[in-house]
Amino acid sequence: MSGRDYRSFISNHRGDGNDKFVKRFTDSGTRAVYKAVDYDKLKAFAAERKFAGQESLVKVKKIQQTSKINKEHNLVKQHKLAWHKEFIRQNNIRKRQQVDVEVFVRQNAEDHAVSAKAFQDFEDYESMLVTDFNQFKTDTVDPIWNLREDLQYWVLEHQHDLDTDETKADHERVMKTVDSVKEQQKQLLDRLHNEQLALEQDLHLGILAEIGHHMEKKVQQGIPEEAFDLECPDLDLKASVLQEFILLDEKHRERLVDLEIKHADVISSDTGGWDAKDHYLFQVIVDQYPHDMQNRRMLYIDMLKRQFPKMTRAELVAHEDWCIYYKYYHERRKDIVTDWIRDRRELLNKAKVVFAEACVAIEYEEVKNEFKQKQQEMCQILYQKVKQWREQKTEAMLLEQKLEEQHRQEVLIHMKEEEEKEKKKRQHQKEKVKEYHTKLDESRTRQEEMDRKRLDELQKLLAEQAAYDKERVKFREIQFLKKEQERWEKEQQKIVDEEEKEARLETLRQTVRPIVESDPVRVWQDTEAWQAHRTGEEDINIQKPLYDNYGYTSQQVYSDPRLRLEHKLREAGVHNTDYARFMMSKMKPPQEPRRDMESTVFKNT
Repeated sequence: MSGRDYRSFISNHRGDGNDKFVKRFTDSGTRAVYKAVDYDKLKAFAAERKFAGQESLVKVKKIQQTSKINKEHNLVKQHKLAWHKEFIRQNNIRKRQQVDVEVFVRQNAEDHAVSAKAFQDFEDYESMLVTDFNQFKTDTVDPIWNLREDLQYWVLEHQHDLDTDETKADHERVMKTVDSVKEQQKQLLDRLHNEQLALEQDLHLGILAEIGHHMEKKVQQGIPEEAFDLECPDLDLKASVLQEFILLDEKHRERLVDLEIKHADVISSDTGGWDAKDHYLFQVIVDQYPHDMQNRRMLYIDMLKRQFPKMTRAELVAHEDWCIYYKYYHERRKDIVTDWIRDRRELLNKAKVVFAEACVAIEYEEVKNEFKQKQQEMCQILYQKVKQWREQKTEAMLLEQKLEEQHRQEVLIHMKEEEEKEKKKRQHQKEKVKEYHTKLDESRTRQEEMDRKRLDELQKLLAEQAAYDKERVKFREIQFLKKEQERWEKEQQKIVDEEEKEARLETLRQTVRPIVESDPVRVWQDTEAWQAHRTGEEDINIQKPLYDNYGYTSQQVYSDPRLRLEHKLREAGVHNTDYARFMMSKMKPPQEPRRDMESTVFKNT
């Protein structure tokens, strides 16, 4: 709270002169009878205060409602911005996919292409679907519009004779026709809905579902045939190398099993216990808000609350956690399968290299028998290399598992920290509200205590003031009588003075009053100025100035050395410097001024 706002919390109420409590305290020392209380006035005052309180409450509620509306408006504005960006992104993706499909169809529909006939069938089937759609529209939608136009024309034609029996009969026939069309449309929509459900079920259970299922990477387990076909003169070396494929498969299978065990509760359902449509809608709403967006989680949680009003926030947050774990499980499974395929490919390449080196070693042994022992040692070295490579891969896999577990723990810790921060924030807000109410109660109690003390002081002061006022009233009555007597004497003296003054003035008027004889002819005679104008004897100098000039000429003004010095300094552009001020203060006028006209402006500079 700033200092300027403190006055708004100070009560400045002052009672009027007829306040009953003040009257009671002031008269307590001398009067034993109280005046009757005006209860109608008190009721009117209480009703007025109550009405003012109701107005304040309405204003507060209006402010709260306005704040709520503004908050809702800001949220909707942010939702609209996110929806617009997502719409632009999806529209661009659709256009790119459509262009890719058109390019793919155009490339494969050429005559020399292998699949030209198949794509030609696709085009024929597409044109057939367009024809069927147009025919369906003509058979179902166009009659509805025609019926609508006919009904509008019928209403326009019979709008002035709606009360006749013939019009009522026509109206009943029209309503029967409309009800029949509505029933047909309802049956048609139900049939279309059933066909839609059947097509969706076929897509989920048919060959398209198998194609989508097989798009996931599959690992060919066991020893590959290509490894079996490799030539190796050392059967033990070949058997040990091929055994590595089996060991590699077992290790990766164990990783997959461990992953499934850790997320058994997550993968038990594809939708987390929700309906498929609700789950799909949940994912769409969450995905349409980009990850780099500010307040992303708050926005999509608010949108989910609007979309699923029957679900609580806890249920939405629980499903959100399930989606995170479900996504993590599939990403982790995909990474393990990718590592599995890569390790098998690397192992196969390593086996080819090892077997090639073994073949070269055997050939060298056949050429030179004396190096047989060295060849065995080389085979042993190669075997050790493979073993070492296996140990390295095992160590790398363990390190990857450890890093993955650490990353998972970090994610969980981060989520827990976010939850704790939110809890602390809410608890802090609650403590602030509680502290505010506590301070408010303390200030109210403190104010009541101060008011009570002030009331006691007022009672004591009023009692003392009552005794003091009585003495002052008596004293002021005496003083007032004295002043009245003095004022009356002054007024009498003033009247006497005025009479004497008027007498003196009248005497003075008699001495200066002119005595002129009556001469009516003088009114018709010319004045002296008019006679001078007629005769023209007066010599008028038209070159004479209208007024006499008692100033100075330019030469007299410029003869002052101070003016010439100021002019030179101004031309040099240094008239505002300290040096110019100093020189001007030291320059003396051509004549010394009188002592009474001496200036003291520059004496202190």
